[in-house]
Parts: sequence; structure tokens; C-alpha cells
Amino acid sequence: MAVKRLTQRQAEAAEQINRREKRKDGEKIVAALTAGLNVLRDAIYRRIHDDVEEIVGKDSMLVPLSELKDRARTEREIEIYQVAESAATMAYFGHVDTRGDWHVAWLARLRLGEEAADPEVAERLGAYLAQGPDDRRLAFTDVLAKVLPESRQAPLVLFRLIPLCVRIVVALAFGDRENAEELRRHQATHLRSIADCRACGGRLLESGRQCPKCGNPLWTSEWMLMVD
Repeated sequence: MAVKRLTQRQAEAAEQINRREKRKDGEKIVAALTAGLNVLRDAIYRRIHDDVEEIVGKDSMLVPLSELKDRARTEREIEIYQVAESAATMAYFGHVDTRGDWHVAWLARLRLGEEAADPEVAERLGAYLAQGPDDRRLAFTDVLAKVLPESRQAPLVLFRLIPLCVRIVVALAFGDRENAEELRRHQATHLRSIADCRACGGRLLESGRQCPKCGNPLWTSEWMLMVD
């Protein structure tokens, strides 16, 4: 992917991973992680809010200001989870030397900026990372239900797909195509219609890209609810 001009925070993250890991591709890694996780964050919110509203109807009592606050809180929770899942993925696949857990703080600063210094964020990340993948996923689902109750109405398969989506973003950012392909095959066991899209064929997309037809890398609720 073409590397766009990095923000100062992203440039600092790129320099740090290059220095720490003796790499020269830090800018590409940071750009891919940023683009991929941005798309997922926005797509997750659409699936648990916009798509649900289309299915069950909009709450007329929800004023715009309240909705903006709810979105901000929800996106913060999504980011915290994405940091934890990304860090766990980097460790599992051996993408970086994780001794000292430096990569957790690195990812938190990259995704959350100044909020990464919030003790509550560190506590939340620690709690997530102390759990296995399934418990982490269930904990995230519970958190979303508290900050955005309508998320309970989203298709259950969504919450099976999200962790795998995050892991794919990380694998692709580190050039780990083999594991990314295996993760996509795992996703297809949960959602068999992945490969049915005539636009993208369910293929892995470049970080930051999204299929306009099915929503790949995170499929629309309509697509997830298709009957085989």
C-alpha cells in the first residue's frame, strides 16, 4: 500500500519500532495498522448502531448530543479492545520481541494518544490481556452492551468475526500473508457467505480498503443475515 504522510504520533511510533526491532519498514507497518484499525473501528460502530437501527428502528428519544457522546464512548471501548487484541496477536505470531510488554504501550499510544496514559486504560488493557481470546471477546461484548445497549441486537456472528478481523489487520501490517489467509479461512467457518461476494470474492483487501458491496473486511449486517 502507498504510505500516506504520517502524523507526528504515527511517525514517532514508526521510529520507535524501527529502533526497537532494528527494522526499516516501521512507516509501512504503522500506516497499515492505522488504516486497517480505523476501518474496523468505524465498521464495528456501524454494525452495532447504524445497522441495528435499520433492523429494529431508531429510538426517537435519542437526541443528537446524546448520540455523539454514546459514539465517543463506544469508539473508545472499541479502540481499547483493538489495542489488546492487536498486542495479543503480535505476541502470538511473534511479529515483535514482546519482552517487557513494550508493544502494548506502543500500540496504546498509537491508537489512543494521550488517553493511553490514563490509569483506567492501562487497567482495562491489563484485564483484557490476562484473558484468553474467547474470554476477551466475551468481555468486549459485555462492555459494548453497557455503553451501547442496542449492540445486543447485532447478529451474534459479528462478535465472532471482530477478533479475527483485528488479527488479520495485524498480520497484514507485518507482511504475514500466510497467517492472514488462515484467519480468513477461519472467518469463513463462521460466515460461509464470505466468498459469495461478486465484487471482492471474500479476498483479503489492502489495509484501509473496504468492499462497497459486502463490507469486507467486516461484513454488513444484511450480509451476515443472509440465508445460505
